[in-house]
Amino acid sequence: MSLFNYRLLSVICLALLFSTTNEAAAQRPEGERTPAAEQEGRGERGERGGRSGRSRTEPPPVLDAEFIATKLPAGVEYVSDVVFKTVDDLELKLDLLLPAGESKQPRPVAVWIHGGAWMRGNKARDLHRFDQLTSRILQEGIAFVSISYRLTSQGQFPDQIQDCNDALAFVHAHREKYNLDTSKMIILGTSAGGHLASLVGTSTPHHISEFFTTTSQPDWTIRGIVNFYGPADLLVMQGKRDAADAESDRSPEARLLGHAPLLRPDLARAASPTTYINKQSPPFLIFHGDQDTTVPITQSILLNAWLQTENVPSELVVVEGARHGDQKFDDTPYNDKAIEFIHNVLK
Repeated sequence: MSLFNYRLLSVICLALLFSTTNEAAAQRPEGERTPAAEQEGRGERGERGGRSGRSRTEPPPVLDAEFIATKLPAGVEYVSDVVFKTVDDLELKLDLLLPAGESKQPRPVAVWIHGGAWMRGNKARDLHRFDQLTSRILQEGIAFVSISYRLTSQGQFPDQIQDCNDALAFVHAHREKYNLDTSKMIILGTSAGGHLASLVGTSTPHHISEFFTTTSQPDWTIRGIVNFYGPADLLVMQGKRDAADAESDRSPEARLLGHAPLLRPDLARAASPTTYINKQSPPFLIFHGDQDTTVPITQSILLNAWLQTENVPSELVVVEGARHGDQKFDDTPYNDKAIEFIHNVLK
């Protein structure tokens, strides 16, 4: 990727973003709450009747017996709170959901990275929002692993990507114990987790030593990435801020980097999945809502465009009427898309 092309695409997406933002602001009556404010205050009803958007009440970091019994296929084995890494006194843990029955062949692995603006969330939260997709993956005989990582109150970039890669290294090291085929791994994530999933996918072929602590060259194979509305270019993301004072920037991106992206464009670019896209990048399936005011859909448009520029198989699925974290993303048509994608890349 040339620097000229990178800047050109970034400028185009910034222009689209400002145009969309200004048009929406012009049409909004004075004093009316923005969609983001409405979502923050009370949530929106999704297609399945659940609440979309962020919740102020975090579910526990483990799945309860009722969820396992009512939402997942019968006979699934739940192995919870497996410590894969300890940083100072902080234990980072992962959960495994293993399909029912014995398999003579090691099972492919789906690894889930949770969202929460890099500052909140846990390894069980997203499974409540995506219980149908989780169940569908398990029904396909694929092992499901949900991982934790250091939040921005606990560490800053590249800590988060190191934690994700160290979790993959742990899964690979224990593949025989859990009967896993780590040559067939799918990485999925929502929002901040979608960003990290994409960053794992695009950076892994480059073997970036700063992104690993336990190995310098991965022995596993990532077959595909499923990104639900995750940021792709942190510099372009900065364009959604309204005249933010860079010196006092408290945006999620600034918290992640430890600096405003505009003041440390080198860090912002290093933390952006688009930076590492080349012909060795794995296939991508990207979902984004056309009413997302938290992570603009231009982020996914840009990600998809870069992938296609490098001839990497990629598809952007626009979910009409969906806002950030909308329950619609777990509806059957989108689950069908995800399962079809997983089938294709695991062949």
